[in-house]
Amino acid sequence: MPAFRFVHAADLHLDAAFAGVSRDLSPRLADRLHRATFTAWERLVDLCLAERPDALLIAGDVHNHEDGSLRAQVALRDGCARLADAGVRVFIAHGNHDPLTSRVHSLHWPDGVTVFGPQVESHALTRDGRVVAVVHGISHETDREGRNLAKRFARAATVQGMVHGLVQDVDVPPGAPQIGVLHCNVGSTPGTRDAGRYAPCTLDDLTGAGLDYWALGHIHLPQVLRTRPHVVYPGSTQGLHINEDGPRGCHLVTVHDDGEVETEFRPLAPVRWQVVEVPIGANGNGGADGGNGANGDDAGTPNGAASMEALHGRILEAMERAAAGDAADSAPAFPVEAALFRVILHGRGPLDRHLRRPGAVEGLLEMLREAGASLDPLAWVKDIELRTRPDVDMDALRRRDDLLGEVLRVAAAARGLPESPAGDDAACPTDKPHAASPDAASPDAPSDGAPPDLSPQADPAALRALAAAVLAPLYDGPRGRRFLGPSDALAPEDLAALLDDAERICCDMLEAD
Repeated sequence: MPAFRFVHAADLHLDAAFAGVSRDLSPRLADRLHRATFTAWERLVDLCLAERPDALLIAGDVHNHEDGSLRAQVALRDGCARLADAGVRVFIAHGNHDPLTSRVHSLHWPDGVTVFGPQVESHALTRDGRVVAVVHGISHETDREGRNLAKRFARAATVQGMVHGLVQDVDVPPGAPQIGVLHCNVGSTPGTRDAGRYAPCTLDDLTGAGLDYWALGHIHLPQVLRTRPHVVYPGSTQGLHINEDGPRGCHLVTVHDDGEVETEFRPLAPVRWQVVEVPIGANGNGGADGGNGANGDDAGTPNGAASMEALHGRILEAMERAAAGDAADSAPAFPVEAALFRVILHGRGPLDRHLRRPGAVEGLLEMLREAGASLDPLAWVKDIELRTRPDVDMDALRRRDDLLGEVLRVAAAARGLPESPAGDDAACPTDKPHAASPDAASPDAPSDGAPPDLSPQADPAALRALAAAVLAPLYDGPRGRRFLGPSDALAPEDLAALLDDAERICCDMLEAD
């Protein structure tokens, strides 16, 4: 049997707005963001026309909301018409953002487009009167679909198909691939928040259906949950906020005549979110001289000002490297047109004090945004995160026999680090670089920079005990619960971040300059 090829996409969210982006963008950048979801859809259609697969499978959330904008509906219809003219079948399953009860379901579709209903439907794809594949699918009936839809799928022996222009029941050859199209949440899939209420299911539910490939949607993070059978989330076609960073696109899938499944991720998104991490130390090493040269001058001196200029330059270099990487892993026909960044500054040094002065980060952010407007592709910085520390010997401070030493020992204990008694000459465990830093294991990593968010040795139970003792009165009071939520809902990484901030503030307030 000849190979069967299809493109698997999901979560187009046509006409959706970008989150966390200010309104004072340049007109050129604003236009690219406004068109981004549509550009990704056009690229998806162009990819199908270039590769000529047997089918395009879209696993839900084509639209961003139930009614769908007129522009989005027209774009979807026109793209499907182009595919129909080229002989590419299109199968669409509606998701929680565009359920069957929505207005978008009433679109007049071109021939060759199949929209799944509220019950599982099975359709045969044929060549020369022979079944080459079966596509099963189901749509969300409402925007609160709570049914386990995966349990409704089963491998078919007979299915309706188009044979010589007529719809009739046909036998499915044992080796023909059978594919399920479903918008759902599988267990505790990474990349989801409160998503389990939408068509929840388990991997066992999916594998028990006997299908060869599950074309899933709903989770925006691209991931292959398993193979044999393949269970795949292609992710969204365009990232819409900072937590959707990196390449976004679709999967080109080939099922070979021996049953082997080959998947290839194809980037489509014209706008890419990126997170870049930059150390504040000299020569970019995050070390104790803080970027001020061997003399260690304060960041408020002329040398310190020069260090801020050097830091600005290093951030721009990091952004340009990230943009160059974007260009390298993008198809020439589908270039990245704009890059949106979060900048994380880490490491320790005197520059930390300058960065924490009122207006310092805001000024740096404004300079970076101005410089990004002249880069190619266009670059814009969403925000700057400070994970920096002052140029102090934390080990020595922990060993001190005073209030600051006691506070830092409590913080170390909450992280699960061995206790270092006051006045002990033995070395206290060295702080590790921030866990998110890609330079953590390199010679250029900070020697004892910011404590980890939550190191492997850290004790979540100890963090929660500390939260119960210290944060509960604030978080669990009537006003605190209203604005902050309950203290027991804080994730371990959030507790570690609060602890890190508290430790830094105590150092600032209790350590004499």
